[in-house]
Order: sequence, then structure tokens, then C-alpha cells
Amino acid sequence: MDEQPETTQENIPISIITPLIYVGVTLSLFILFSIIYRRKRVENLSHMQPIFKTNYNSEIYNELKAKNDDPSIKKENKVHEKVLKAALLRKAVESIRRSMKLKEFESSFNKLYQLGLIGDDFYKQYEIQIKYQELEIKEIVQEVESYKKGWVQTFFPLAQEICFNEALRRRLKATDERSEVLTELWDLKT
Repeated sequence: MDEQPETTQENIPISIITPLIYVGVTLSLFILFSIIYRRKRVENLSHMQPIFKTNYNSEIYNELKAKNDDPSIKKENKVHEKVLKAALLRKAVESIRRSMKLKEFESSFNKLYQLGLIGDDFYKQYEIQIKYQELEIKEIVQEVESYKKGWVQTFFPLAQEICFNEALRRRLKATDERSEVLTELWDLKT
């Protein structure tokens, strides 16, 4: 019979400080990783180009509003409230137009993304633009309510009507231009 040597285990006393140090180092590394990861994400998002060009109507309204809110400007030099309301209406019209464009192309973007024809960056840019437009509409609602309570019910239908009229005007203009080009082509052939 083979005799196996007896093995004895040595108990090494471990201080309570050792697991606490381990947990502390692990948490510190996790927090450091999280901070670095978020900074990189924010940096990448800040370098993304927006889908739409600059919203000049929004900039104009914000400048007029800032001018009125500036306490150093005299009362007679402040912008009239009707001008501010008109600028807010123009801002709302542009915001509605952009929101409608994004919703119009939503199925196309989703399909292209599912097929892998557009990259993650572009799709993320599209999603950010949707969220931005939603925030802008909420901001406009708050501004409208600050002028007059309950004005939102008449303000947004008016803004939508203006938006639809401008779209119709653009289409008619494009049709007229196309008609002129086709007429010139027809005249050249005859």
C-alpha cells in the first residue's frame, strides 16, 4: 500500500483591511474608467456635425430675448413684445419643419441602418437630432406659455399652417422652375 504523505494546510491570518483595500482599488479603477469613457463619449458627440444647418430663426429670437433681458438696456431701446412673438413664431415654424423632415425620413433611416448601409455614427447623429428637436419644441412651449397662458392651443396650429404654406410655396416654385426648363428643352427640340 502506498502511503500518501499527510498534507497540512497552513492558515494564514488575513486582516480585514486586505478585502477593503481590494474593494477600494476596484471601485477606484471602475470610477476612473467611467470618467474617462464619458469624457471620450462627450468629446465624440461634440465633434458630430448636425444634420440640419444653423437655425437662424432660433438665433434671432435668442438674441432679441437676451437684449430684452439685459438690465443695462433702457426701456425705450428694448424690443417690442410683438416682435419677440413674431420671432418665436418663426423659430417654431422652423422647428416644426425640421421635426416633420425627421419623422418623414424615420423609416428610411431605420431601414438603411438595419441593412448596414449607414454607420452607427450617422444613425446616432440622427437620434441626437430627434432628441434635440423634441427639446426645442418643449422650450418653445415654455416660451409661449410665458407670454400668455393657454396660447399654445392657437400658437402651434398657426405655426403648422405657416409651415405647410411655405412648403406648398416651395413646391410650386420648384414646379414652375421645372416647367420653364422643360419648355426650353421642348423649344430646342422643335
